[in-house]
Amino acid sequence: MSSAQERARELAREMKKAIMEAKTAEARAKRLGDEVLLALAEAKKEQEAASEIVEYPVGRYECKRCGQGSIFSQTYRELPACDNCGSTEYLGAEPTITKITPPPPKKYHADMYECVGCRTRIVLPEDMDELPPCDICGGHKLKVV
Repeated sequence: MSSAQERARELAREMKKAIMEAKTAEARAKRLGDEVLLALAEAKKEQEAASEIVEYPVGRYECKRCGQGSIFSQTYRELPACDNCGSTEYLGAEPTITKITPPPPKKYHADMYECVGCRTRIVLPEDMDELPPCDICGGHKLKVV
């Protein structure tokens, strides 16, 4: 057997190995991309929830489940569990809801973007006014995936 044939076989094995590694990396990147999109959706919900502050004022409350009365001497963001039954649902004073005005929106929202030139995917973990250049080709044209 010639050395060129041996070299060709060795290169074919290395190429097969590289293709398998690339497929594994591609599957991992897809899974991570899906996880990033879920995390971004959760972050958006958390941000929306943080824009409202709910406070229960001082006063007398009655447990909805067992009817036990309680007097709360401080304001609460979440009412404590009933000493009798453990429920956290009460009848009493209505909570005050304070809405926090968010800062003006950024031009580009946290999301996954794809480079128009080389189709590389880029994740913005937070809202930004400018998109970063593509990590691979340096292009500045990105579109939302």
